[in-house]
Amino acid sequence: MSKGVRRRGAGRVIAPLLTVVVLVAVWEAAVRLTGVPKFVLPAPSQVARTAVEVAPLLGPHVLTTLTEAVAGLVLGTVAGLVLSILVTASRVTGDAVYPLVVLTQTVPVVVLAPLMILWTGFGLLPKIILVALTVFFPVLVSAVAAMRAVDAEHADMVAGLGGTRLDQFLLVRLPASIPGALAGLRVAATYAVGAAVVAEYLAGQSGLGVFVQRSRKAYAVDQIFVGVVLIALLSGLFFALVAVLTRVATPWQRGKS
Repeated sequence: MSKGVRRRGAGRVIAPLLTVVVLVAVWEAAVRLTGVPKFVLPAPSQVARTAVEVAPLLGPHVLTTLTEAVAGLVLGTVAGLVLSILVTASRVTGDAVYPLVVLTQTVPVVVLAPLMILWTGFGLLPKIILVALTVFFPVLVSAVAAMRAVDAEHADMVAGLGGTRLDQFLLVRLPASIPGALAGLRVAATYAVGAAVVAEYLAGQSGLGVFVQRSRKAYAVDQIFVGVVLIALLSGLFFALVAVLTRVATPWQRGKS
């Protein structure tokens, strides 16, 4: 690995970290200088102290949100990939199903929450389904776009060598969809935790959404910030894991990043 690549990699990490440090310092100074009440805007130092105090309570909430986000992300990704294969493999299926799927995205997932709760109860299942519904569309659209963007000459080459339509799909279109599907998964991963938290707002007994809601009712703004920071960190973790998966699964793309 060259020094230039290492410097660029270090810069990608150091630059945002420095930005966060500067923003936190400005926030701390502004709160102290203006005397804003902590029930309106607590200082970062107060948020850090609160995080230490409530840490024993956060474990079950984090575990619940992670369970919902991971299960929903897996379910939504599988559903998106399967549907993208069906849409791409058959023109009739694509013409019949794909427009309807796009049309369903005009309905906010939150609106479906009461129905999910009525149909599946108040457990983890409705939250997982809501996360899956949020996740699967970016994966579907990205995978379909990648499959349809395949160079026709590659498919013709397989056909010229005696390959069937199934061979063309398995050897050309499906492998070509991997980068696009992973790009959609990267976007979906950032939505997964947020979707789980929103689902917990509506009907949750545990989770970071419940923790934030209880903190809001108690006017504990510092605890709300603790929950927000945890949600952001979990979303960033999901994004980073998908980024690593992308580098492993598509080594030929590394030189383009």
